[in-house]
Amino acid sequence: MELKIDKIDRRIIYELDINARIPVTQLSRKLHLSREKVNYRINNLIKRGIIRKFVTMINPVKLGYSVYKMFFKFQNLEKEKEKQMISYLMKNDYIYWIASAQGRWDLNITVFAKDINHFDEILSDFISKYGKYILEQEFNTTLKVGILSKNWVLEKDEFERKIVIFGGRVENIPIDKVDVEILRILANNGRMNSTEIASKINSTERKVIYRMKNLEKLGIILGYTTSLNLELLDMQFFKATIDLNLLSQDEKNKLIEYCRINPNVGFFVFCVGSWPFEAEFIVKNNKQFYGVIDDLRQKFPEIKGFETIIFPIEYKFDWMPLCYKSEN
Repeated sequence: MELKIDKIDRRIIYELDINARIPVTQLSRKLHLSREKVNYRINNLIKRGIIRKFVTMINPVKLGYSVYKMFFKFQNLEKEKEKQMISYLMKNDYIYWIASAQGRWDLNITVFAKDINHFDEILSDFISKYGKYILEQEFNTTLKVGILSKNWVLEKDEFERKIVIFGGRVENIPIDKVDVEILRILANNGRMNSTEIASKINSTERKVIYRMKNLEKLGIILGYTTSLNLELLDMQFFKATIDLNLLSQDEKNKLIEYCRINPNVGFFVFCVGSWPFEAEFIVKNNKQFYGVIDDLRQKFPEIKGFETIIFPIEYKFDWMPLCYKSEN
């Protein structure tokens, strides 16, 4: 069911998506509205379920983890067994994202693992429990992910398009117990103020602010954004896995620029596996999606083909899965 939002709501969502921690005073100045009206609007968007949560983007490679995606097509999987399987996956400390899929695949999972051997352990354990239901499987290694601001929410795309990049070379920056506690709170409560965070971890506001700034400086915290209920906004989430004949650095740069100027691209992914590139779109319907894909293929004739995945249900989305531990 679509919930109507007006131009002011759309601008508020856009600004919170760019920086979920923007102070109300600053946001009210941008919108030329009173603090009270802006506060009311934000709380109403939350109450109506349009804003699901404020999330903190945490870069796993800075904490020693590589990113792997798993795709599964199932056979003879009854509903009760499917629920049991999802419950098993939800409890896995290393799984960041789980979504049901339509198209070639039935389920898509994103895993954080220390290396390929660790990933193999996670995959093997899953297959030992549910392998007889797997008809087809595929996985890839994520190299770089671009997260683009939700300019599609605007009636006119007239503001800056922000791109946040995570991935790259794996590091292993040590973080202590306080850092972990702060990150675990912020991951799904990106707008929580520093005073409240300090109270929850028995620290001081000054120390929390210092720690957050340091985590940002280290590139562990990449930014603060929103998670929206697309169904309530009458929008759909599509992924295209794309195969190309050639993917030079020049072609990569052109793809990034294409994604930057197209407001309906939500994410792009460079990966190693059966395909080298993925693009994720926020669109109104199938027609708009295939229109974007046609435009993409015209601009990049080296595209050999693509496959479409639709995600009707998102079971888990947690930037701070329980795998992250503190180091002394």
